[in-house]
Amino acid sequence: MELVILQTSNILLPALIGGGTALLLGIVIILVFRFFSVKEDPLVEELNEVLPGVNCGGCGYSGCLAYAVALASGEDGNTSKCTAGGVETAEAIAITMGTAPQAYIPQVAHVFCQGSGEFTTKRYEYTGTPNCASSTGLFGGPNSCTYGCLGFGDCYDVCEFDAIWIDDGLAHVNHENCTACGKCVIACPKDLISLIPKHELATVNSCLNHWPAAATRKNCKIGCISCRLCIKVCPVDAIHMDDNLAVIDQQICIHCGECVKVCPTNSISEGLLAGMEEEKARRAAVKAEKEAEEAAAKAEKEAS
Repeated sequence: MELVILQTSNILLPALIGGGTALLLGIVIILVFRFFSVKEDPLVEELNEVLPGVNCGGCGYSGCLAYAVALASGEDGNTSKCTAGGVETAEAIAITMGTAPQAYIPQVAHVFCQGSGEFTTKRYEYTGTPNCASSTGLFGGPNSCTYGCLGFGDCYDVCEFDAIWIDDGLAHVNHENCTACGKCVIACPKDLISLIPKHELATVNSCLNHWPAAATRKNCKIGCISCRLCIKVCPVDAIHMDDNLAVIDQQICIHCGECVKVCPTNSISEGLLAGMEEEKARRAAVKAEKEAEEAAAKAEKEAS
């Protein structure tokens, strides 16, 4: 009998101690939540519901919730930072905040290079890790233009919106899919990608080569040769020289197209790109039209 009582006490005593400890800890936890809990701002939840929830980081914060917290706390008063949501989201945020909608200027990523395999050559055969970051470390990459796109697709790998396509060693941005999140801007080791205002007639000098004209002509057939013809014809002084490179100020440019007409290498382009197939079809049409004009001019010259 005594043995049974002893065995029972050996079981009950630890159980009682464990139960008492658990009860005490439970009370402590309840008291901590009761007196030390941080009340959530309902505005944060409302703003988070308005935001698209893609957590792309285009606003400069780690995600949509972080942006919502910054807005609700007054840390950030800019209601138009959500590039993925666009105008609609900017207006919805302003309504939720009870403020007037701020001006929203849509942006799009642009690759400042046109040096595909058609216009550049290879200085050596690269056999290392197939990414831009690695190949850049080996004499700036294998391309004849060391400023240009390497085409291994580091930008493509980080794009979550299927907005980047690679063709003939060159990255392109589909403006219809791009949300201007900026991840490709960060991923490019040559800093060739920047965000520009999303204008249907966006006019840019898609080149970042600062070499003298002779070196540029030798290494890239479509690069800027610092001829300054674009500066002479610009009616609003939107173009200036940075060393040997013509730079177009997107805030001043009126998209008149005069610089596009006089650029001898076609380094300056006008308009945003769409998908790969659409762009190839457009280029083929432009090439066919140009060949037809040249053939007509040649025939006219022979006839005279």
